[in-house]
Amino acid sequence: MEGLKHIPVMLNEAVNVLSVMPGRVYVDGTIGGGGFSEEILRRSSPGGFLIGIDRDADAVKNVQIELEKEFDRKRFKLFYSNFSKIDEIVKESGFKNVDGIILDLGISRIQLEGNRGFSFKEEGGLDMRMDKGDGLTAYDVVNRYPEKILADIIWRFGDERHSRKIARKIVESRKNKRIETPIELSKVIKKAIFKGSGKLRIDPATKTFMALRIFINKEYDSLIEFLGKLKDVLNIGGVIAILSFHSGEDRIVKNFFKNNPDFKSLSKKPILPEGEEVRFNPRSRSAKLRAFCHV
Repeated sequence: MEGLKHIPVMLNEAVNVLSVMPGRVYVDGTIGGGGFSEEILRRSSPGGFLIGIDRDADAVKNVQIELEKEFDRKRFKLFYSNFSKIDEIVKESGFKNVDGIILDLGISRIQLEGNRGFSFKEEGGLDMRMDKGDGLTAYDVVNRYPEKILADIIWRFGDERHSRKIARKIVESRKNKRIETPIELSKVIKKAIFKGSGKLRIDPATKTFMALRIFINKEYDSLIEFLGKLKDVLNIGGVIAILSFHSGEDRIVKNFFKNNPDFKSLSKKPILPEGEEVRFNPRSRSAKLRAFCHV
């Protein structure tokens, strides 16, 4: 599909593990650029139905337009909502249960390039909200939160071992001038932890930006609420596939399904991206795909 330029990480692996079949009902809980939705609709033809969900109103609008170019509108319904409301959304779509669910917990290239502050290379505002209707922004957190709380956020949600140094430097910097752009914040973080020697595998700001994004969007809370509703919305024999990009998210997923008698893991270890994909898309290197069958 020409308009949907974002190709999700491990597209084929994720859709393959769902065992998409014609006539079945599937949920794409994070439609993003529409890549998973498109592939599911294609493989579930004829007669398959897709329920798409996203917190980003622009994503819902754009994907709706693109999918209508190729697929019958009667075969899908998109919702501007949080995937944690999956039970309500499935019911509103006219179904009691579904046959498969895909959840991509990463951030799409479209969002990264959307000038919302997700990327530390941007000159725009420090926003980081997936849902622009939410109140709290990264600007609010960075410029108003106390040092200790800032450090706790960066440590808990980013696994950043330099969280205290970074929080201290942020507070020092904002006394002179408010931190207004991602580039400014990135420079502050770099001053706090990077000594200017040695080769960097990732940018020094990566973990802090991820922590702020997860905190602002309450991503852990949404994931936990979603997992608690799975048994009630997924048919027996149905599959849930979750793609995570952060150890905290993966830990939540792994711990939920560990020794859970209602679900069976479809692989002993998480599925990882192939070397070629990692070379093509370096951001995929941290991806882990876990899939479970409702038994």
